[in-house]
Amino acid sequence: MALQNIVRIMAQMSGTVVDMNPSLRPGVQVKEGEELLTLERMKLFCTVSAPCTGVVTAVMTGPGSRVSEGKILLEMEVQGR
Repeated sequence: MALQNIVRIMAQMSGTVVDMNPSLRPGVQVKEGEELLTLERMKLFCTVSAPCTGVVTAVMTGPGSRVSEGKILLEMEVQGR
């Protein structure tokens, strides 16, 4: 796995993971634009979507987890570039 093909998906805001794609785990392929998880802070919801098509290599959070802005939520290996 080449390092330049790894994308880190980070939290755009602090909050709590309130919803997560149930199939999200290492080895699962996701498509560009696919909804991965939802963060909530003070009734403001932020959906995190896959920025590209690829394979999830690591998941660093889960439902109910509190995350801070900039925390790595998951990593994926880019495919098709």
